[in-house]
Amino acid sequence: MNGSDADGGSTRNGGTRNGGARGGSSESTASGGSAAVDSLAVGDSVIGPAVDDAGDVAAAADVSLNGADRAERPDRVSSVLVAVGPGPHSGATVDVAREIAAATDAWLELFHVVPSDAALADAGPDEDASGTAAPADGPGDADGTDYVAAGERLLDAAEDRLGGFDRADRWLVEDRTAAGAVVEQSPYYDLVVVGAPTTGTVGRFVFGSTTDTVVGDAEVPVVVVEADGSTALDAE
Repeated sequence: MNGSDADGGSTRNGGTRNGGARGGSSESTASGGSAAVDSLAVGDSVIGPAVDDAGDVAAAADVSLNGADRAERPDRVSSVLVAVGPGPHSGATVDVAREIAAATDAWLELFHVVPSDAALADAGPDEDASGTAAPADGPGDADGTDYVAAGERLLDAAEDRLGGFDRADRWLVEDRTAAGAVVEQSPYYDLVVVGAPTTGTVGRFVFGSTTDTVVGDAEVPVVVVEADGSTALDAE
């Protein structure tokens, strides 16, 4: 699959990666995908119809496709990078990504970014260096261990949200910014899915200005998901 070595290892230093969600078939997988995608002729773009159909997901208020002309192969989606964070749109983001993957027979990469040592060093004493999954017991320690644990819990919640969808991996990576990590990895995937911009401290690292940066700088099409109410992943 795109974005990983043949043995499933990380293509980028500083990240950890494990196997995907549990086996079995979700309802969307069992149905054979989207009727709109199934009805396309060979060579037709599958991205737009798949995104349009995913907009019907109950948890989503708005689903928009950006940079469709960046697709190298519009008639194929084999891998989707999903930015997983704690914001109010996070659950809907996973839901939409799952539906797109089910419709196009693509593989999902649940991708979460924690602050690197450099990001932690740059943060002021009263700042949340990550704005990502906040550690349950307060700010992360010097080596970011608590942020890593919180991130793993968030990825667990994202996997649970996938239900029986079984074409999924998870990847936790350290970086100075989430936007930089997502943009850097974007060429290895056919599509990126992110949550809508979120104001405030919580979620800013993954969803705030990160969304605008990813939409502007990613090398592949980007789907932005806005939830119908809060769908924040439960990382407890």
